[in-house]
Amino acid sequence: MKKYIAIWIGLLLAFSACDDNYYHDSGVANGKHDCTMWEYFQTDLENWDSTMVLIEHAGLKDVFDGTNPDYKEITFFGVTNLSINQFLFKTIDDGWEPLYNRIEDIPVELCREMLLSHVVAGKLMKPECEYEVKGTLTGGTTVKTLSGIELRVYRTRSSYSGIPDIGAEGLAIHAPVSGQMTTIASADIEVTNGVVHSLDYTYQFTQL
Repeated sequence: MKKYIAIWIGLLLAFSACDDNYYHDSGVANGKHDCTMWEYFQTDLENWDSTMVLIEHAGLKDVFDGTNPDYKEITFFGVTNLSINQFLFKTIDDGWEPLYNRIEDIPVELCREMLLSHVVAGKLMKPECEYEVKGTLTGGTTVKTLSGIELRVYRTRSSYSGIPDIGAEGLAIHAPVSGQMTTIASADIEVTNGVVHSLDYTYQFTQL
């Protein structure tokens, strides 16, 4: 009997330790990171290493590391490695050969335009965005990116156990001029100089 009591106490202590570790790991628990956006990218190279190369090639590192005096805080609709690699693979010339074999082959101005189409001045968190009017392409919050295009950023509702609109909320973006739309895979990643909304892996990187 004492043996079983000892095992039970051991299990309780183990679970308590796990809970305590999770509670104090605020980066995992609530999406807040005590670092700049650039430093955050460095903690997750599996998703962001190509993004960092693209940013440096475009000459925009100061926008993402918080040193640009005009953009102390930004919102980045984060284009991950997979979307960038898909862009390289699918951008072909008339002879069906890749136009760009690596990020450094992409014209700098094109890189800048594409990246800045995914950046908004200031912080925009999911709770600040309006809901889309279901079944329409209206509703949400309209913002202007640093490249000058308008984006409709909107919250979505999902169903749960067959009951509509009580499930998890999502976030998505829509560029009305081009018609480009995509969902946010991970929203409200807060850093010291703004917020990242990581785009879905299926997102086709474009100028919007």
